[in-house]
Amino acid sequence: MSTKKKVCIVGSGNWGSAIAKIVGANATKFNNKFEEQVTMYVYEEMIDGKKLTEIINTQHENVKYLPGHKLPPNVVSNYYYLLKIHLS
Repeated sequence: MSTKKKVCIVGSGNWGSAIAKIVGANATKFNNKFEEQVTMYVYEEMIDGKKLTEIINTQHENVKYLPGHKLPPNVVSNYYYLLKIHLS
C-alpha cells in the first residue's frame, strides 16, 4: 500500500497563488496519489481590515496578489509563522 503525498506551497504572491491553483486542482484530480488538502503558507497581511489568510480561506481568492482568479476549495492558507514551527 502506497502512502499519499502531501503538498504545501511556501509563499502566496503571484507565483505561489498561481501554483496553488494548479496544484490544488491536480491534488483533487489525482486524489489516489495526493492528499486532497494543499496548504499554502502566507505572510500575514491586513487587507481592508481583514487578514489575508482569512480572505483566502473564505473567498478562495488571493485578492492582493492574484485577483480575479479563484483558488480551489482544497487550498487552505496558514500563517507563514506556522511553517517555522513545523520545521523546528
